[in-house]
Amino acid sequence: TTMQTKLSTDADHYYVSYVRPALGGTIGVSWVQVGVGSLTQTSAEADEHNEVVDLGIFSYYSNAYLLSYGKKINEQVSFGVAAKYLTSDMYQINGGQAYGYSISPGILIKLPVTSNQLTVGIKVDELINVQKWGTGSIENVPPRVRLGLAYQMSNPGLFALDVSQTMKSAYAPEAALGYEWAKDGLSLRTGYAAGCLTAGAGFISGHTRIDYAYIFQQVLSRDNVHRISLSGIW
Repeated sequence: TTMQTKLSTDADHYYVSYVRPALGGTIGVSWVQVGVGSLTQTSAEADEHNEVVDLGIFSYYSNAYLLSYGKKINEQVSFGVAAKYLTSDMYQINGGQAYGYSISPGILIKLPVTSNQLTVGIKVDELINVQKWGTGSIENVPPRVRLGLAYQMSNPGLFALDVSQTMKSAYAPEAALGYEWAKDGLSLRTGYAAGCLTAGAGFISGHTRIDYAYIFQQVLSRDNVHRISLSGIW
């Protein structure tokens, strides 16, 4: 699977992932990059005219290299864990390089409800997260607990609810809702998250799958976001 999108901050976001059965479960290898080019570096203090001085242009790139493993314990319970190697680089900025790692575990439980199915997922993003910068400072991202519920019905479709909480004071819980209708390789989706509506569609033909999402982001930007992903399945 591969995806590219431009975030509301004018940052470019890239994602590539390959997943296959292995070692009695499933292994995934992924790469994520967020990058911003042509940033202006300014002086830390103002000059005699009370203005900052432009020192040059630099770019910023942040990468995550992921190795994931998931295994089905039985027909109802599965578990997984993702380990990340993190790099950040502010080109031509002294001390603007960082390296680190993080670990995110999760569990998935499937519960039969009459003829339909309820799926419960629990994940802890960044349970362990450490990134050390060239300046010597160490950055830690607080853990984020996610609880997801998905209710699959033969008709009309899949309903999903996601609730997340950052494990640090002054962070409020966040919730997201989603719905998907799928039939004969065609999927239509809509959702609501962070005060914004989302909509999308997907299509499967043979070994190829294409998904598109449109995200309204009036709070963050005047421009809305388009996300397109291409997947190969075999």
